[in-house]
Parts: sequence; C-alpha cells; structure tokens
Amino acid sequence: MELATLSERYGNFYVPAFSVRVGRRDLIRDLWLAVSQVEVNLVLGASARFSFTVVNSYSFKDRSFQTGRGQKVLDLLNFGAEVEICMGYGDAKSVPLMASGVITEITTNFPESGSPELAIAGYDHAFPLTTGKNSRTWTKAFDSDAAHEIASFHNLDTRIDNTKERHPQIEQNQESDFEFLKKLADRNFFELFVDEHKTLQFRKPNDTATAVVRLAWGEGLLTFKPEANLAGQVSKVEVYGWDPKKKQAIKGTARAGEESGKDAKSKSPGENLKTFVKDPSKQPVLRLRQPVFTQAEADKRAAAALNERAKQFLTGEAEAIGLPEIRPDCNVQLDGLGAPFSKTYYVQEATHKVDSNGYRTRFKVKETAL
Repeated sequence: MELATLSERYGNFYVPAFSVRVGRRDLIRDLWLAVSQVEVNLVLGASARFSFTVVNSYSFKDRSFQTGRGQKVLDLLNFGAEVEICMGYGDAKSVPLMASGVITEITTNFPESGSPELAIAGYDHAFPLTTGKNSRTWTKAFDSDAAHEIASFHNLDTRIDNTKERHPQIEQNQESDFEFLKKLADRNFFELFVDEHKTLQFRKPNDTATAVVRLAWGEGLLTFKPEANLAGQVSKVEVYGWDPKKKQAIKGTARAGEESGKDAKSKSPGENLKTFVKDPSKQPVLRLRQPVFTQAEADKRAAAALNERAKQFLTGEAEAIGLPEIRPDCNVQLDGLGAPFSKTYYVQEATHKVDSNGYRTRFKVKETAL
C-alpha cells in the first residue's frame, strides 16, 4: 500500500492517538487517569511486551494513587489484570488494537520533589506459556497435533499449519510450553507467536505476501541502518536422519546457489564465500541431525535451512512514522535507498511508541529473497 493512501485514512498523520483499556474501561476517558506514554514491542518467537506510564494520580492527602473518580489505581492495575493497547490516529475509540495481555510489572518512584508516577508493564497472552516447566509425550503424532493440544490447554484460538511428518514420539522434557513450541516451530521452519486477538500462530512465515506499505527514505521512512554480513553464511547444508524401513542413514544436501528466490544475475551469500575461501574442503558447512525419515524430507529440511541462513545475510533496523500496519510477520517495501538496499523486507520485530514527541515505529527486518 502506498503511504499516500494511509495518509488519507489517518488524516495526514496529524493526530496520534492511543487507548489503554483495563477490563474494557479506558484509563483516560472512563477512569480519568493521565497516561503520558505507551509502548508496545512485538517480536517473532517471543512474548510481546507493553508498557505505559500513569502520571499525576498520586493523592498527597490520602497517600495513595487514585483515579479521577476516587478509585484506588492499584486495585485496578494489579498483577494479572487484562490490558488492551490500541494505537493509531484520530478518534482513540476506533484506533487499531496493537496488543493485549496481562500486567506483570508495577514500578514507581517517590522523588525528592514532584509527584510519583506509576510505570506499568506486562506481556501478551503468550506469557502463561513461558512460566513453569512441563513434561508431555505424544505417540505417532504430528508437531501440529502437539501445538493444538497446548493451545487448547491455555484457552487460545489457533492458526496452525499442519506439519507433514508423523513422529513415532514427540517429547516435552521439563520445558516451558513456549520453549517447547519454539523448538517444534524451528524444526519445521515455522513462525511462533500469539497475536493481539489471543490466537496462537504456529505456521509458515508470511514472507511472500504483498508489502503492507511502501516507504521511501525521507517519505515516511525516517532512518534505515542495513547490514550485509557474511558471518554465519555457509556453502552447504547437510541434514542427517534415519530411514527405518531401509535401516540406513539419510543425508539431505543443499548447496549455495540453490536458494529459492535467488536472482540468477547475482551471487547468493554462500556463493560469495567462495571468492575468498576457494578450497572446497575449507568452505563452511552446516551439519544438522534432525528427525527425518525419508530422503525427500531430508533434502527439504536442508533447503529450508539454507534459505533461512541466506535471508539473514542482509538485515536492517529502521524507524518510520507511526504505522499500526507494521507488525512482525509482514512485509514492507523500502525505497530511495539505492539498488542494493531498495527492496521488500520481512519484519521480524516492531516497536510502537506514542509519547510527547508523537507516534513512531521502529522495526527490524531481513530480506525476503536473494
């Protein structure tokens, strides 16, 4: 989408707005609390974090934090209280939902002069999955079966892609549910996160989708710091498994130059390694032992691992005007940066912040194709 289209939708980005709701009550409009800043950090493979600051709510007479209606703030903003953070432009009642979760952190400071403030923070609905250690076993099951069961246990909706490999046994051994699901996601080359609507996402990356917005340097894109780094790149990936029918080892292989989405006119990062590591025996190889049981599956895993390594070659950190559309697991098109860097990128992390300086979005990206 073009920035001009979003500008029309959001009134030329002139009036940043946010809403912090606890128990469906807006802190500012329903409870008459002053909130000075709001920040939401969204990241793939981890629990999203939110924070906001409540100011001018301390009653020196009663020695307590109170709402404008006389209620005690800490009776409302207590541990485990459910919070919704909405950010955007215009009417705060209709700005998009950015994150929802529970309060896990309350901080204050009683200064020598001035009024104390409350800093409230918490995590999204992935947080319960990160606490405690569990042990479970699934027999003759798919990884997606385990993901469905854990999501149901935590009362989460699901968007789960079916995995293709049935395992003789899947074992969770004294791991948090999130750690375990992240391990399953990684071996299937899936993304894992819980979105703002309390839905567990366990699925293929959305890195082939149309960009949600096109930003040009100086036109919505405020800064961009790209980094092209050969460290961690490999010339070949080998995946080792076992064929139970033939009772023999399996080795899947993928070589630099075979990456999907590669431009035929240019070299991939792994191929660039060969320009200064010319001895094939000394070129770096990534060797993985994974539960694969057919040659086709081993080759597929090797190709996926090679592609993921290659896409980490060019990464970047950017800052733009505040745009609710920029979230992890979406693509953005960055232009005005010159031939090597003007392209479509996949968002891995996004931080949205509204304060006295306005609304800004910082985000981290990697390239979607080579």
